[in-house]
Amino acid sequence: MKENKIGVLGCGWLGFPLAKDLIKQGFKVKGSTTNKEKIKSLEKENIDPYLIEIGENKDSKSLDSFLEKLDVLILNIPPKLRSNIKSNYFEKIRFVKNSKCFDKIKYIIFVSSTSVYGSKQGKINSKTEPIPDSKSGKEILKTEKLFQEKNNTIIRFGGLIGNKRNPLKYLQKKDEILNPQAPINYIHLNDCIGIINSIIEKNIWGKTFMGVSPYHPSKREYYDRLCNEKNLNKLKFSSKETTVNKEINDENILKLLNYKFKNPKF
Repeated sequence: MKENKIGVLGCGWLGFPLAKDLIKQGFKVKGSTTNKEKIKSLEKENIDPYLIEIGENKDSKSLDSFLEKLDVLILNIPPKLRSNIKSNYFEKIRFVKNSKCFDKIKYIIFVSSTSVYGSKQGKINSKTEPIPDSKSGKEILKTEKLFQEKNNTIIRFGGLIGNKRNPLKYLQKKDEILNPQAPINYIHLNDCIGIINSIIEKNIWGKTFMGVSPYHPSKREYYDRLCNEKNLNKLKFSSKETTVNKEINDENILKLLNYKFKNPKF
């Protein structure tokens, strides 16, 4: 498939290193950004750059040009539903799908989130139906349904770790951390890229995967270890009894993709 042209719509924390990796493999890659200053960074990596703002009232010309003649589209637009309560994620993604060039794309990878599963769903596997209990989870699941077709694959990634990204910095600012016994559901950047590469390489379409490392220590265990490694004060965990959170494992990552995690314990 190296002759195929791939578009990465959203060259941010995940999309940019993914696009660079695809270039190294010999693919022709288009990449989009909302930041004018990042255009030169994309060009430097031989990524064909596009400045695109997604939204109902935005000009669709740049989007149409980006989608034109793509074989594979990796739709990687973060919902940002927590930071922007007015954001209408579903309409943003539908705006992309309504492009006159969209239906000519052979394959779509839609980057989703494990937030589509409710916090009380317990042990979750590939057969578990999502029952979101948050506003963002409900909107993301609604958006997924735009892509449930045989030539599209959905990846529900867990918490993203790596490349200087870890919730520890955020959690250190909190007075108290709830639910210390809840299992973590994280995935390293390298494995996000690895799973996407495996889908493209093996032509696995029409599926839904959960991109989560098979490593599920409790919050307390994981962050205590991390604080020890970094010589930092331990986090203050709540003593209140709360519902233990979901634990996510997808056996199809191994069965269908034959994928072995590179950074299972980040």
